[in-house]
Amino acid sequence: DYVILVINRWFKGVDMLFRCLTIAALLSAGAWIAPASATGTSAHAMVVSGNAGHFGGGVFDCATSGPQPGVLARFGSGVGLPTEGYSYCGLTGGIKDSGNPNGQSTASQSVTNTFGLGVHNQTADATADFGVLKVSSNGSYTGNAVGAFDYHAGEAAAVSTDTLPTPLGGKFLQFGVTIDGSASIAGSSQILTFLNYQINNGPIFTFFVGDLADGTAVARDIFGNVAGFTVTTTSISGSGTVFSLLSDLPVGPTFDLTLGLYAASYPGPFGGVANNDFHNTARLSSLSFYDASRNPIAFGSIVGASGRIYDADGVHTAPVGGVPEPASWAMLLIGFAAVGISARRSARTLA
Repeated sequence: DYVILVINRWFKGVDMLFRCLTIAALLSAGAWIAPASATGTSAHAMVVSGNAGHFGGGVFDCATSGPQPGVLARFGSGVGLPTEGYSYCGLTGGIKDSGNPNGQSTASQSVTNTFGLGVHNQTADATADFGVLKVSSNGSYTGNAVGAFDYHAGEAAAVSTDTLPTPLGGKFLQFGVTIDGSASIAGSSQILTFLNYQINNGPIFTFFVGDLADGTAVARDIFGNVAGFTVTTTSISGSGTVFSLLSDLPVGPTFDLTLGLYAASYPGPFGGVANNDFHNTARLSSLSFYDASRNPIAFGSIVGASGRIYDADGVHTAPVGGVPEPASWAMLLIGFAAVGISARRSARTLA
């Protein structure tokens, strides 16, 4: 038992080191990784549970694991899965990926599994729309894990890419995303949240990180702690707006803007809870363009390839100004009728 405890602690220490290095890198100047996809949305949900066994293969079968390539490419991190997959390694859970070039994407996974000396419950949900992202990953483990190759984790990711027209004279762009959510842990559990962006195929920048693990509590953007969030050693909660860097706009009449939101939770191996719920919303809430002298450009509103409307207040799912209420429609119809009657009377008078 002592050896198992030491091995588990070692794996946890390596994981914490990797996580710290990941956060430091992502909050720096960005890294050249996978380019954005074409206009559209995508959602990803993954849960994994059990002890990775060896079924007739080599002694090191199921000992090597890593994140899903698409998740790693966009977020620089991810829940690990043995190279040989769920079935071969005797694990339960699954992965759901979906995409939609024209509208919303959703993905959901859940698992309840008894293994080792405990019961693992895990859910993951993701919803992606243009400029509006929602993710959650919640889990618990009761009891004590018995091996170094136990898996009890989940992740959710949502990504949207829209093609926007560049306003006349636009040379620079800055935008804000309002993010609303909460996370909490109990026991030796961990959560991790990322919000990132990409312009065309440029570097991917992370501009919000939420992290809870072993007394470490973070809710930061590129510029520091995020106003509007309350942080304790075991929880993060609130709502705040995070802003991109002032970025060069690519040369051309249009540009692609990609947003990605990721949430992972790792319930503790000796019993614990890890709830990471940013399924309230991360919404593009401001959009500003600047000329070559960095003076603001008044651009009114623009329409993305998705059909969504964008203005200084971010993304809108309906035309700016909203859809008229039924009473307004009635008044409009009465007005049109009055105009028609007046036109006919004028025609008779002239005749």
